[in-house]
Amino acid sequence: MIDEPGTYIGQRVRQIRARRGITQQVLADRVGISRSVIAKYEAGLRPIDSRRTLLALASALGATIGDLTGHEQDRLDPSTAGFHAAVPELETVLWARGNVTDTRPPCTLDELAALTRTATKLRNDCDYVALGPMLAPMLTDAYRHVRDTDSANAERAWDVLGVVAYGVASALRARGYHALAWTAAQEAERAAEHVGAPAPLAAAAFSQGQIMLSRPGALPAALATTMDTAEKIAADVRTVGEIETYGMLHLQASMVAATMGGDPEPHLVEAAEQADRLAGAEQNTSVAHNDSFVPANVQLWRMSAAMERREPGQVLALAPSLSPVDLPNEGRRAQYFVEIGKAHAMQKNYRDSLYALLRAEHAAPQHVRTMSPVRELVGHMMRTARRDLTTGDLGRLAQRVGVVPV
Repeated sequence: MIDEPGTYIGQRVRQIRARRGITQQVLADRVGISRSVIAKYEAGLRPIDSRRTLLALASALGATIGDLTGHEQDRLDPSTAGFHAAVPELETVLWARGNVTDTRPPCTLDELAALTRTATKLRNDCDYVALGPMLAPMLTDAYRHVRDTDSANAERAWDVLGVVAYGVASALRARGYHALAWTAAQEAERAAEHVGAPAPLAAAAFSQGQIMLSRPGALPAALATTMDTAEKIAADVRTVGEIETYGMLHLQASMVAATMGGDPEPHLVEAAEQADRLAGAEQNTSVAHNDSFVPANVQLWRMSAAMERREPGQVLALAPSLSPVDLPNEGRRAQYFVEIGKAHAMQKNYRDSLYALLRAEHAAPQHVRTMSPVRELVGHMMRTARRDLTTGDLGRLAQRVGVVPV
């Protein structure tokens, strides 16, 4: 499915609804909202600005999130084409579990562990162009070590494979390849079970929960996956990496709870308590960790949960308590400004929204320009904002995110 510039989610809702022979009223009844709201979505008079609404529409239409948002890999930003070009090789390596034709001498385990740190930084900073070509060789070498390493180094080989597979899953999910990301997440889980340590198990569960969050009907499973693992490892969480990965499970649970219409606060409180433990914790033996888990990131997830619950005032009240420089990477800084932009737009403060989105784009352009919530919001502002905005910075941003022709 390749969209023309200017296509927005409501148009795809209308197209799929028409193909299914469903009236606006029937769709409204299935989703639990009024027909007039459906009409506004379809006419572009109101953006679809929450994951919960998006999932409900997809479920009611028998569609996927990708059907409604447009498949990212079919609408390439030329600047990220290098990542997409690397995906077929990654797919082959995952299918073959590394048993592929590759004449390179493999990296040592130490070299591979160092490469995972480099790849993690690139992924967290949303530099997918640099990251993409690294992934297949890293994954191939990790599988080689699992097959060929002696028994003394077997556990470490599985540990490194789990971290590499987790990184592959995270990158693929971020670029819209959810099915292949799931395969990588399952490999991370397989490796974690061989190691048996808390951090790899938590990382694999977090990855699976994130992927399931994109599927209509999978929210209960996403919550169960994260919380079952959290309960399983809670008593053994002591080191930095264990605290980081365990804390991320609670952040993930907070977002799932907010998306399901529940209360994210208990999970956010637990995550904040875990973040406070980091300073006095010992270093971990596993290479699995998540250095995005810091107190400032917990506050950012609190903003995201409030946005998901359609509480823009709460988002804007929380924002001054968090300095972007305290966030651990460019991806998190971009998310901070995206949440502020969405909150301002919900209050029809379009100029403030635009400035926040521009700061998000500056932090992580490859990521922000392909985020479906950003494209939806920018398209909505182009249809409703004053002309002095649409012909200036907003119009140029709309071109960069692909909602109007260049």
